[in-house]
Amino acid sequence: MSDAAIRLSKRMVELGLCTRREADACIEQGLVKVDGQVVTALGSRVEPQQRVELLGRPDAQRDAAVTLLLHKPAGAEPLSLLGPDSQMPGDVSGLSWLPRHRQHLQGVGAVADRAHGLVALTQDRKLAQRLADCQLEFLINVDAAPAAAELQQRQSGLRPGGKQPRELKVSRQSDRQLRLVLAARDARWLDDICAGLGVSPLALRCIRIGRLAIGQLAAGQWRYVPDFERF
Repeated sequence: MSDAAIRLSKRMVELGLCTRREADACIEQGLVKVDGQVVTALGSRVEPQQRVELLGRPDAQRDAAVTLLLHKPAGAEPLSLLGPDSQMPGDVSGLSWLPRHRQHLQGVGAVADRAHGLVALTQDRKLAQRLADCQLEFLINVDAAPAAAELQQRQSGLRPGGKQPRELKVSRQSDRQLRLVLAARDARWLDDICAGLGVSPLALRCIRIGRLAIGQLAAGQWRYVPDFERF
């Protein structure tokens, strides 16, 4: 690129193709061609002599905040798993992947490094606040699960952070597995809760966030949450 090269979005405005705000949306949505090639990278630069084409108007709906469900393997960084290649084949939302969908996400669920299972990620600030009050359901694998009566007694004495966790429910699923339900905002105390129950987790798997379960979502895959689904 020569010194005369300028940002593609600025060039689009100079050519009268759209406004500056629309330019970024058009680029991100794959609606811009430079010399016949689609350009989707924001910040791309062009030479004055290059041909810039606009293929259509940006879809305002695609600029809306998105919410995703991810099946995170233990030890994985959630954002690193997001992209078009890992989108669940059966996603019924009708939405297509855009790079901006990886930005400004807040998450609940199996967000801890050693946890695996369901993670909800959203760009919607109001929904993020509501998600903090949603129930999370975990299956915890252990070497030996305490007896049901002993488990109940230990649960009654739990005070992580100085107070009893809201909506906390613990039950014995088998000799090697516990089921634990708690509010998402209390998930930061999971290690303290397990210690108080007298167990050392071998695995922590989140299988439900609010009303939404992990279902057929395979490890490493994600999908959008459409408007008709509610946590």
